[in-house]
Amino acid sequence: MSKNKKRAPQEKMQIVLEALQNDNISETCRKYGIYENQFYQWRKKLLNSADNIFQHKSKRDPEKEKLKQEKDRLEKTIVELSTELQILKKNDV
Repeated sequence: MSKNKKRAPQEKMQIVLEALQNDNISETCRKYGIYENQFYQWRKKLLNSADNIFQHKSKRDPEKEKLKQEKDRLEKTIVELSTELQILKKNDV
């Protein structure tokens, strides 16, 4: 086996997919010079992260997030001031 070769994530995914498609893990591991244990670690990572692919998360825009927080803060302030105004009007009557 090769000596601790650093592999790009894309290459790792390609190796795992090739082994799964060929249904011959041992042969694929020999072809790329990796231990089967390493293959199973990569496969586990790939399968554990697969659910992220199918989630419809929109990328968060930092400016939009900041504006949303400011809007929420202002809405809270409006509620507090409205409540305070109602209390003051009630006490004047």
